[in-house]
Amino acid sequence: MTLPVRRVAASLALGAALVTAGCGSTEAGRAATVDGRVITEDQVHTAQSEINKAFPAANLTTADVVYRLIEAPYVIDYVAKKGAPQSASVARSNFPATAEPSAEAIELLRGQYARQVLEQAGETLPADTFAKVKVVVNPRYGTFDPSKNALTATRPDWLAGAGTK
Repeated sequence: MTLPVRRVAASLALGAALVTAGCGSTEAGRAATVDGRVITEDQVHTAQSEINKAFPAANLTTADVVYRLIEAPYVIDYVAKKGAPQSASVARSNFPATAEPSAEAIELLRGQYARQVLEQAGETLPADTFAKVKVVVNPRYGTFDPSKNALTATRPDWLAGAGTK
């Protein structure tokens, strides 16, 4: 290899290393990991597409879907213990007859119904629900903050200096 070719190759390798270094510790394809349960980006996009197609008024963003898939098992379990179980069959029956919803879309919808049960009762999930739960979210979707019922947008450290002099 000639010297200019080596320099170009080295520059490309360095550029690739810098780009991937800013991605954090989240593995490729993962939107979030909740106590070892992986929520993939494919699952998120599938659920988002199916929910938004079946319920256009929902207009869920990708970050909304990630948060709701993180929260769903906990809110579903909580309302079930209070005597208001949210079944998969009821959620499935609310999709158009021609739709064959994914497990993630069903889980998201069950979680939404459970949230509505809490809201109608003037309640929220107890503040300590996620105290011992390890939640790792891909930074592109934000930071997990259960007190806000959403993911909080973040700006990765490696972008902090961008555009400043």
